[in-house]
Amino acid sequence: MKRSAAKLKCHHAVTIFLLLSSAGISVDLLADTPLGWINSNNVSAYTTTKGELELSGSIQAVNGTIDFLDIREDLFAANQRLAGNSGDLSGFKLEAHYGITDFLSAFARYQQHDLTVDLGEISSVRLLEIDDDLDTTQQEIGIKWTLYESDLLNPDNRNNALSLQLTGFKNETDNFDVTVDQVFFSNVTVTFLDPTTFSVSNLEDEGWTSRLLYTRYLDGIGFSTLWGGYGESTATSGTSTNAINGTIRNLFTQDFETEESYLFFGASLNFQINPRLPVTISYEYINISDSEFNRNPIDPPSQLPGFLRSSGPSEESGNHTLSARVSYWLTPEVNVSFTGNLYSNQFLGRLPHYNNPLSESFASAPYGFIGAELGYRF
Repeated sequence: MKRSAAKLKCHHAVTIFLLLSSAGISVDLLADTPLGWINSNNVSAYTTTKGELELSGSIQAVNGTIDFLDIREDLFAANQRLAGNSGDLSGFKLEAHYGITDFLSAFARYQQHDLTVDLGEISSVRLLEIDDDLDTTQQEIGIKWTLYESDLLNPDNRNNALSLQLTGFKNETDNFDVTVDQVFFSNVTVTFLDPTTFSVSNLEDEGWTSRLLYTRYLDGIGFSTLWGGYGESTATSGTSTNAINGTIRNLFTQDFETEESYLFFGASLNFQINPRLPVTISYEYINISDSEFNRNPIDPPSQLPGFLRSSGPSEESGNHTLSARVSYWLTPEVNVSFTGNLYSNQFLGRLPHYNNPLSESFASAPYGFIGAELGYRF
């Protein structure tokens, strides 16, 4: 895998030198990735170069002005419960990749985003205050291990590789709170002396995935990658209240747990227009192969307001995901990128805890957002 300059023929060395000079980018000839390669948000079998640290930060958004493929408008059309700025998203992501050895690298991702969910008027309560977004934090850490490489004598490390990637993740969302002073049941109205909060709570999930990846160099085009994998997750959610009255508190307390296993496969093309301008298009399909949903109590109280009532998890079992990325190296160390992400079923399979009493009714709606990223390579 690792080649020294002494083993390269003279004309190979001259060719590589000319390529680097014309592109304005320097690269270690012992690199594990090709010239101009960006690891951040790029699914491939290549590991990060030994001793190299790649950091990136991005902002992500969709709103009334930035409506990726009219996804936000379609979300409204599919769900009459939503109002206002529902579907807006704003957030950021931090990502790091580090090469531990010539065949092993580690990575970590941290993302925070706010997804606006405006429920409008709720006729079953007299509102004093209501949240209008889901504030979510995503964390992911993993390793990638190269199992096989070929065509090691190709210039600029344009080789074929097979790798195994293992990832652990955890996602959490803050409580979605509704503060009221009255609740209207079918035959009685309950008035609270002190404002009382009802919540969609305990929104989190954790799990792991394993993925086998194969990347192949396509002469004159760039690189293609195929992958397949398996994952498992456990997600929790529930409803709760800070009501003092024990009967009311028990009535509005529910717990949900979903255990899922899923298969996924995908493909990507990385077009090396030139070493300073890589373009990547990728597709992935997620199939939830097994899902077990548990709730306590088994039968939800009929008196619950609609925003706290759940009939069960979404019946959708698959999600088509598409992403595109255009990058440019400003200097040999700094790059900028613009990305687009599209999901046929919102975040199904990616954030299992979103399938809760608040968001399950629009979990099957398409969704997408765009992003801008700045990366630095040490």
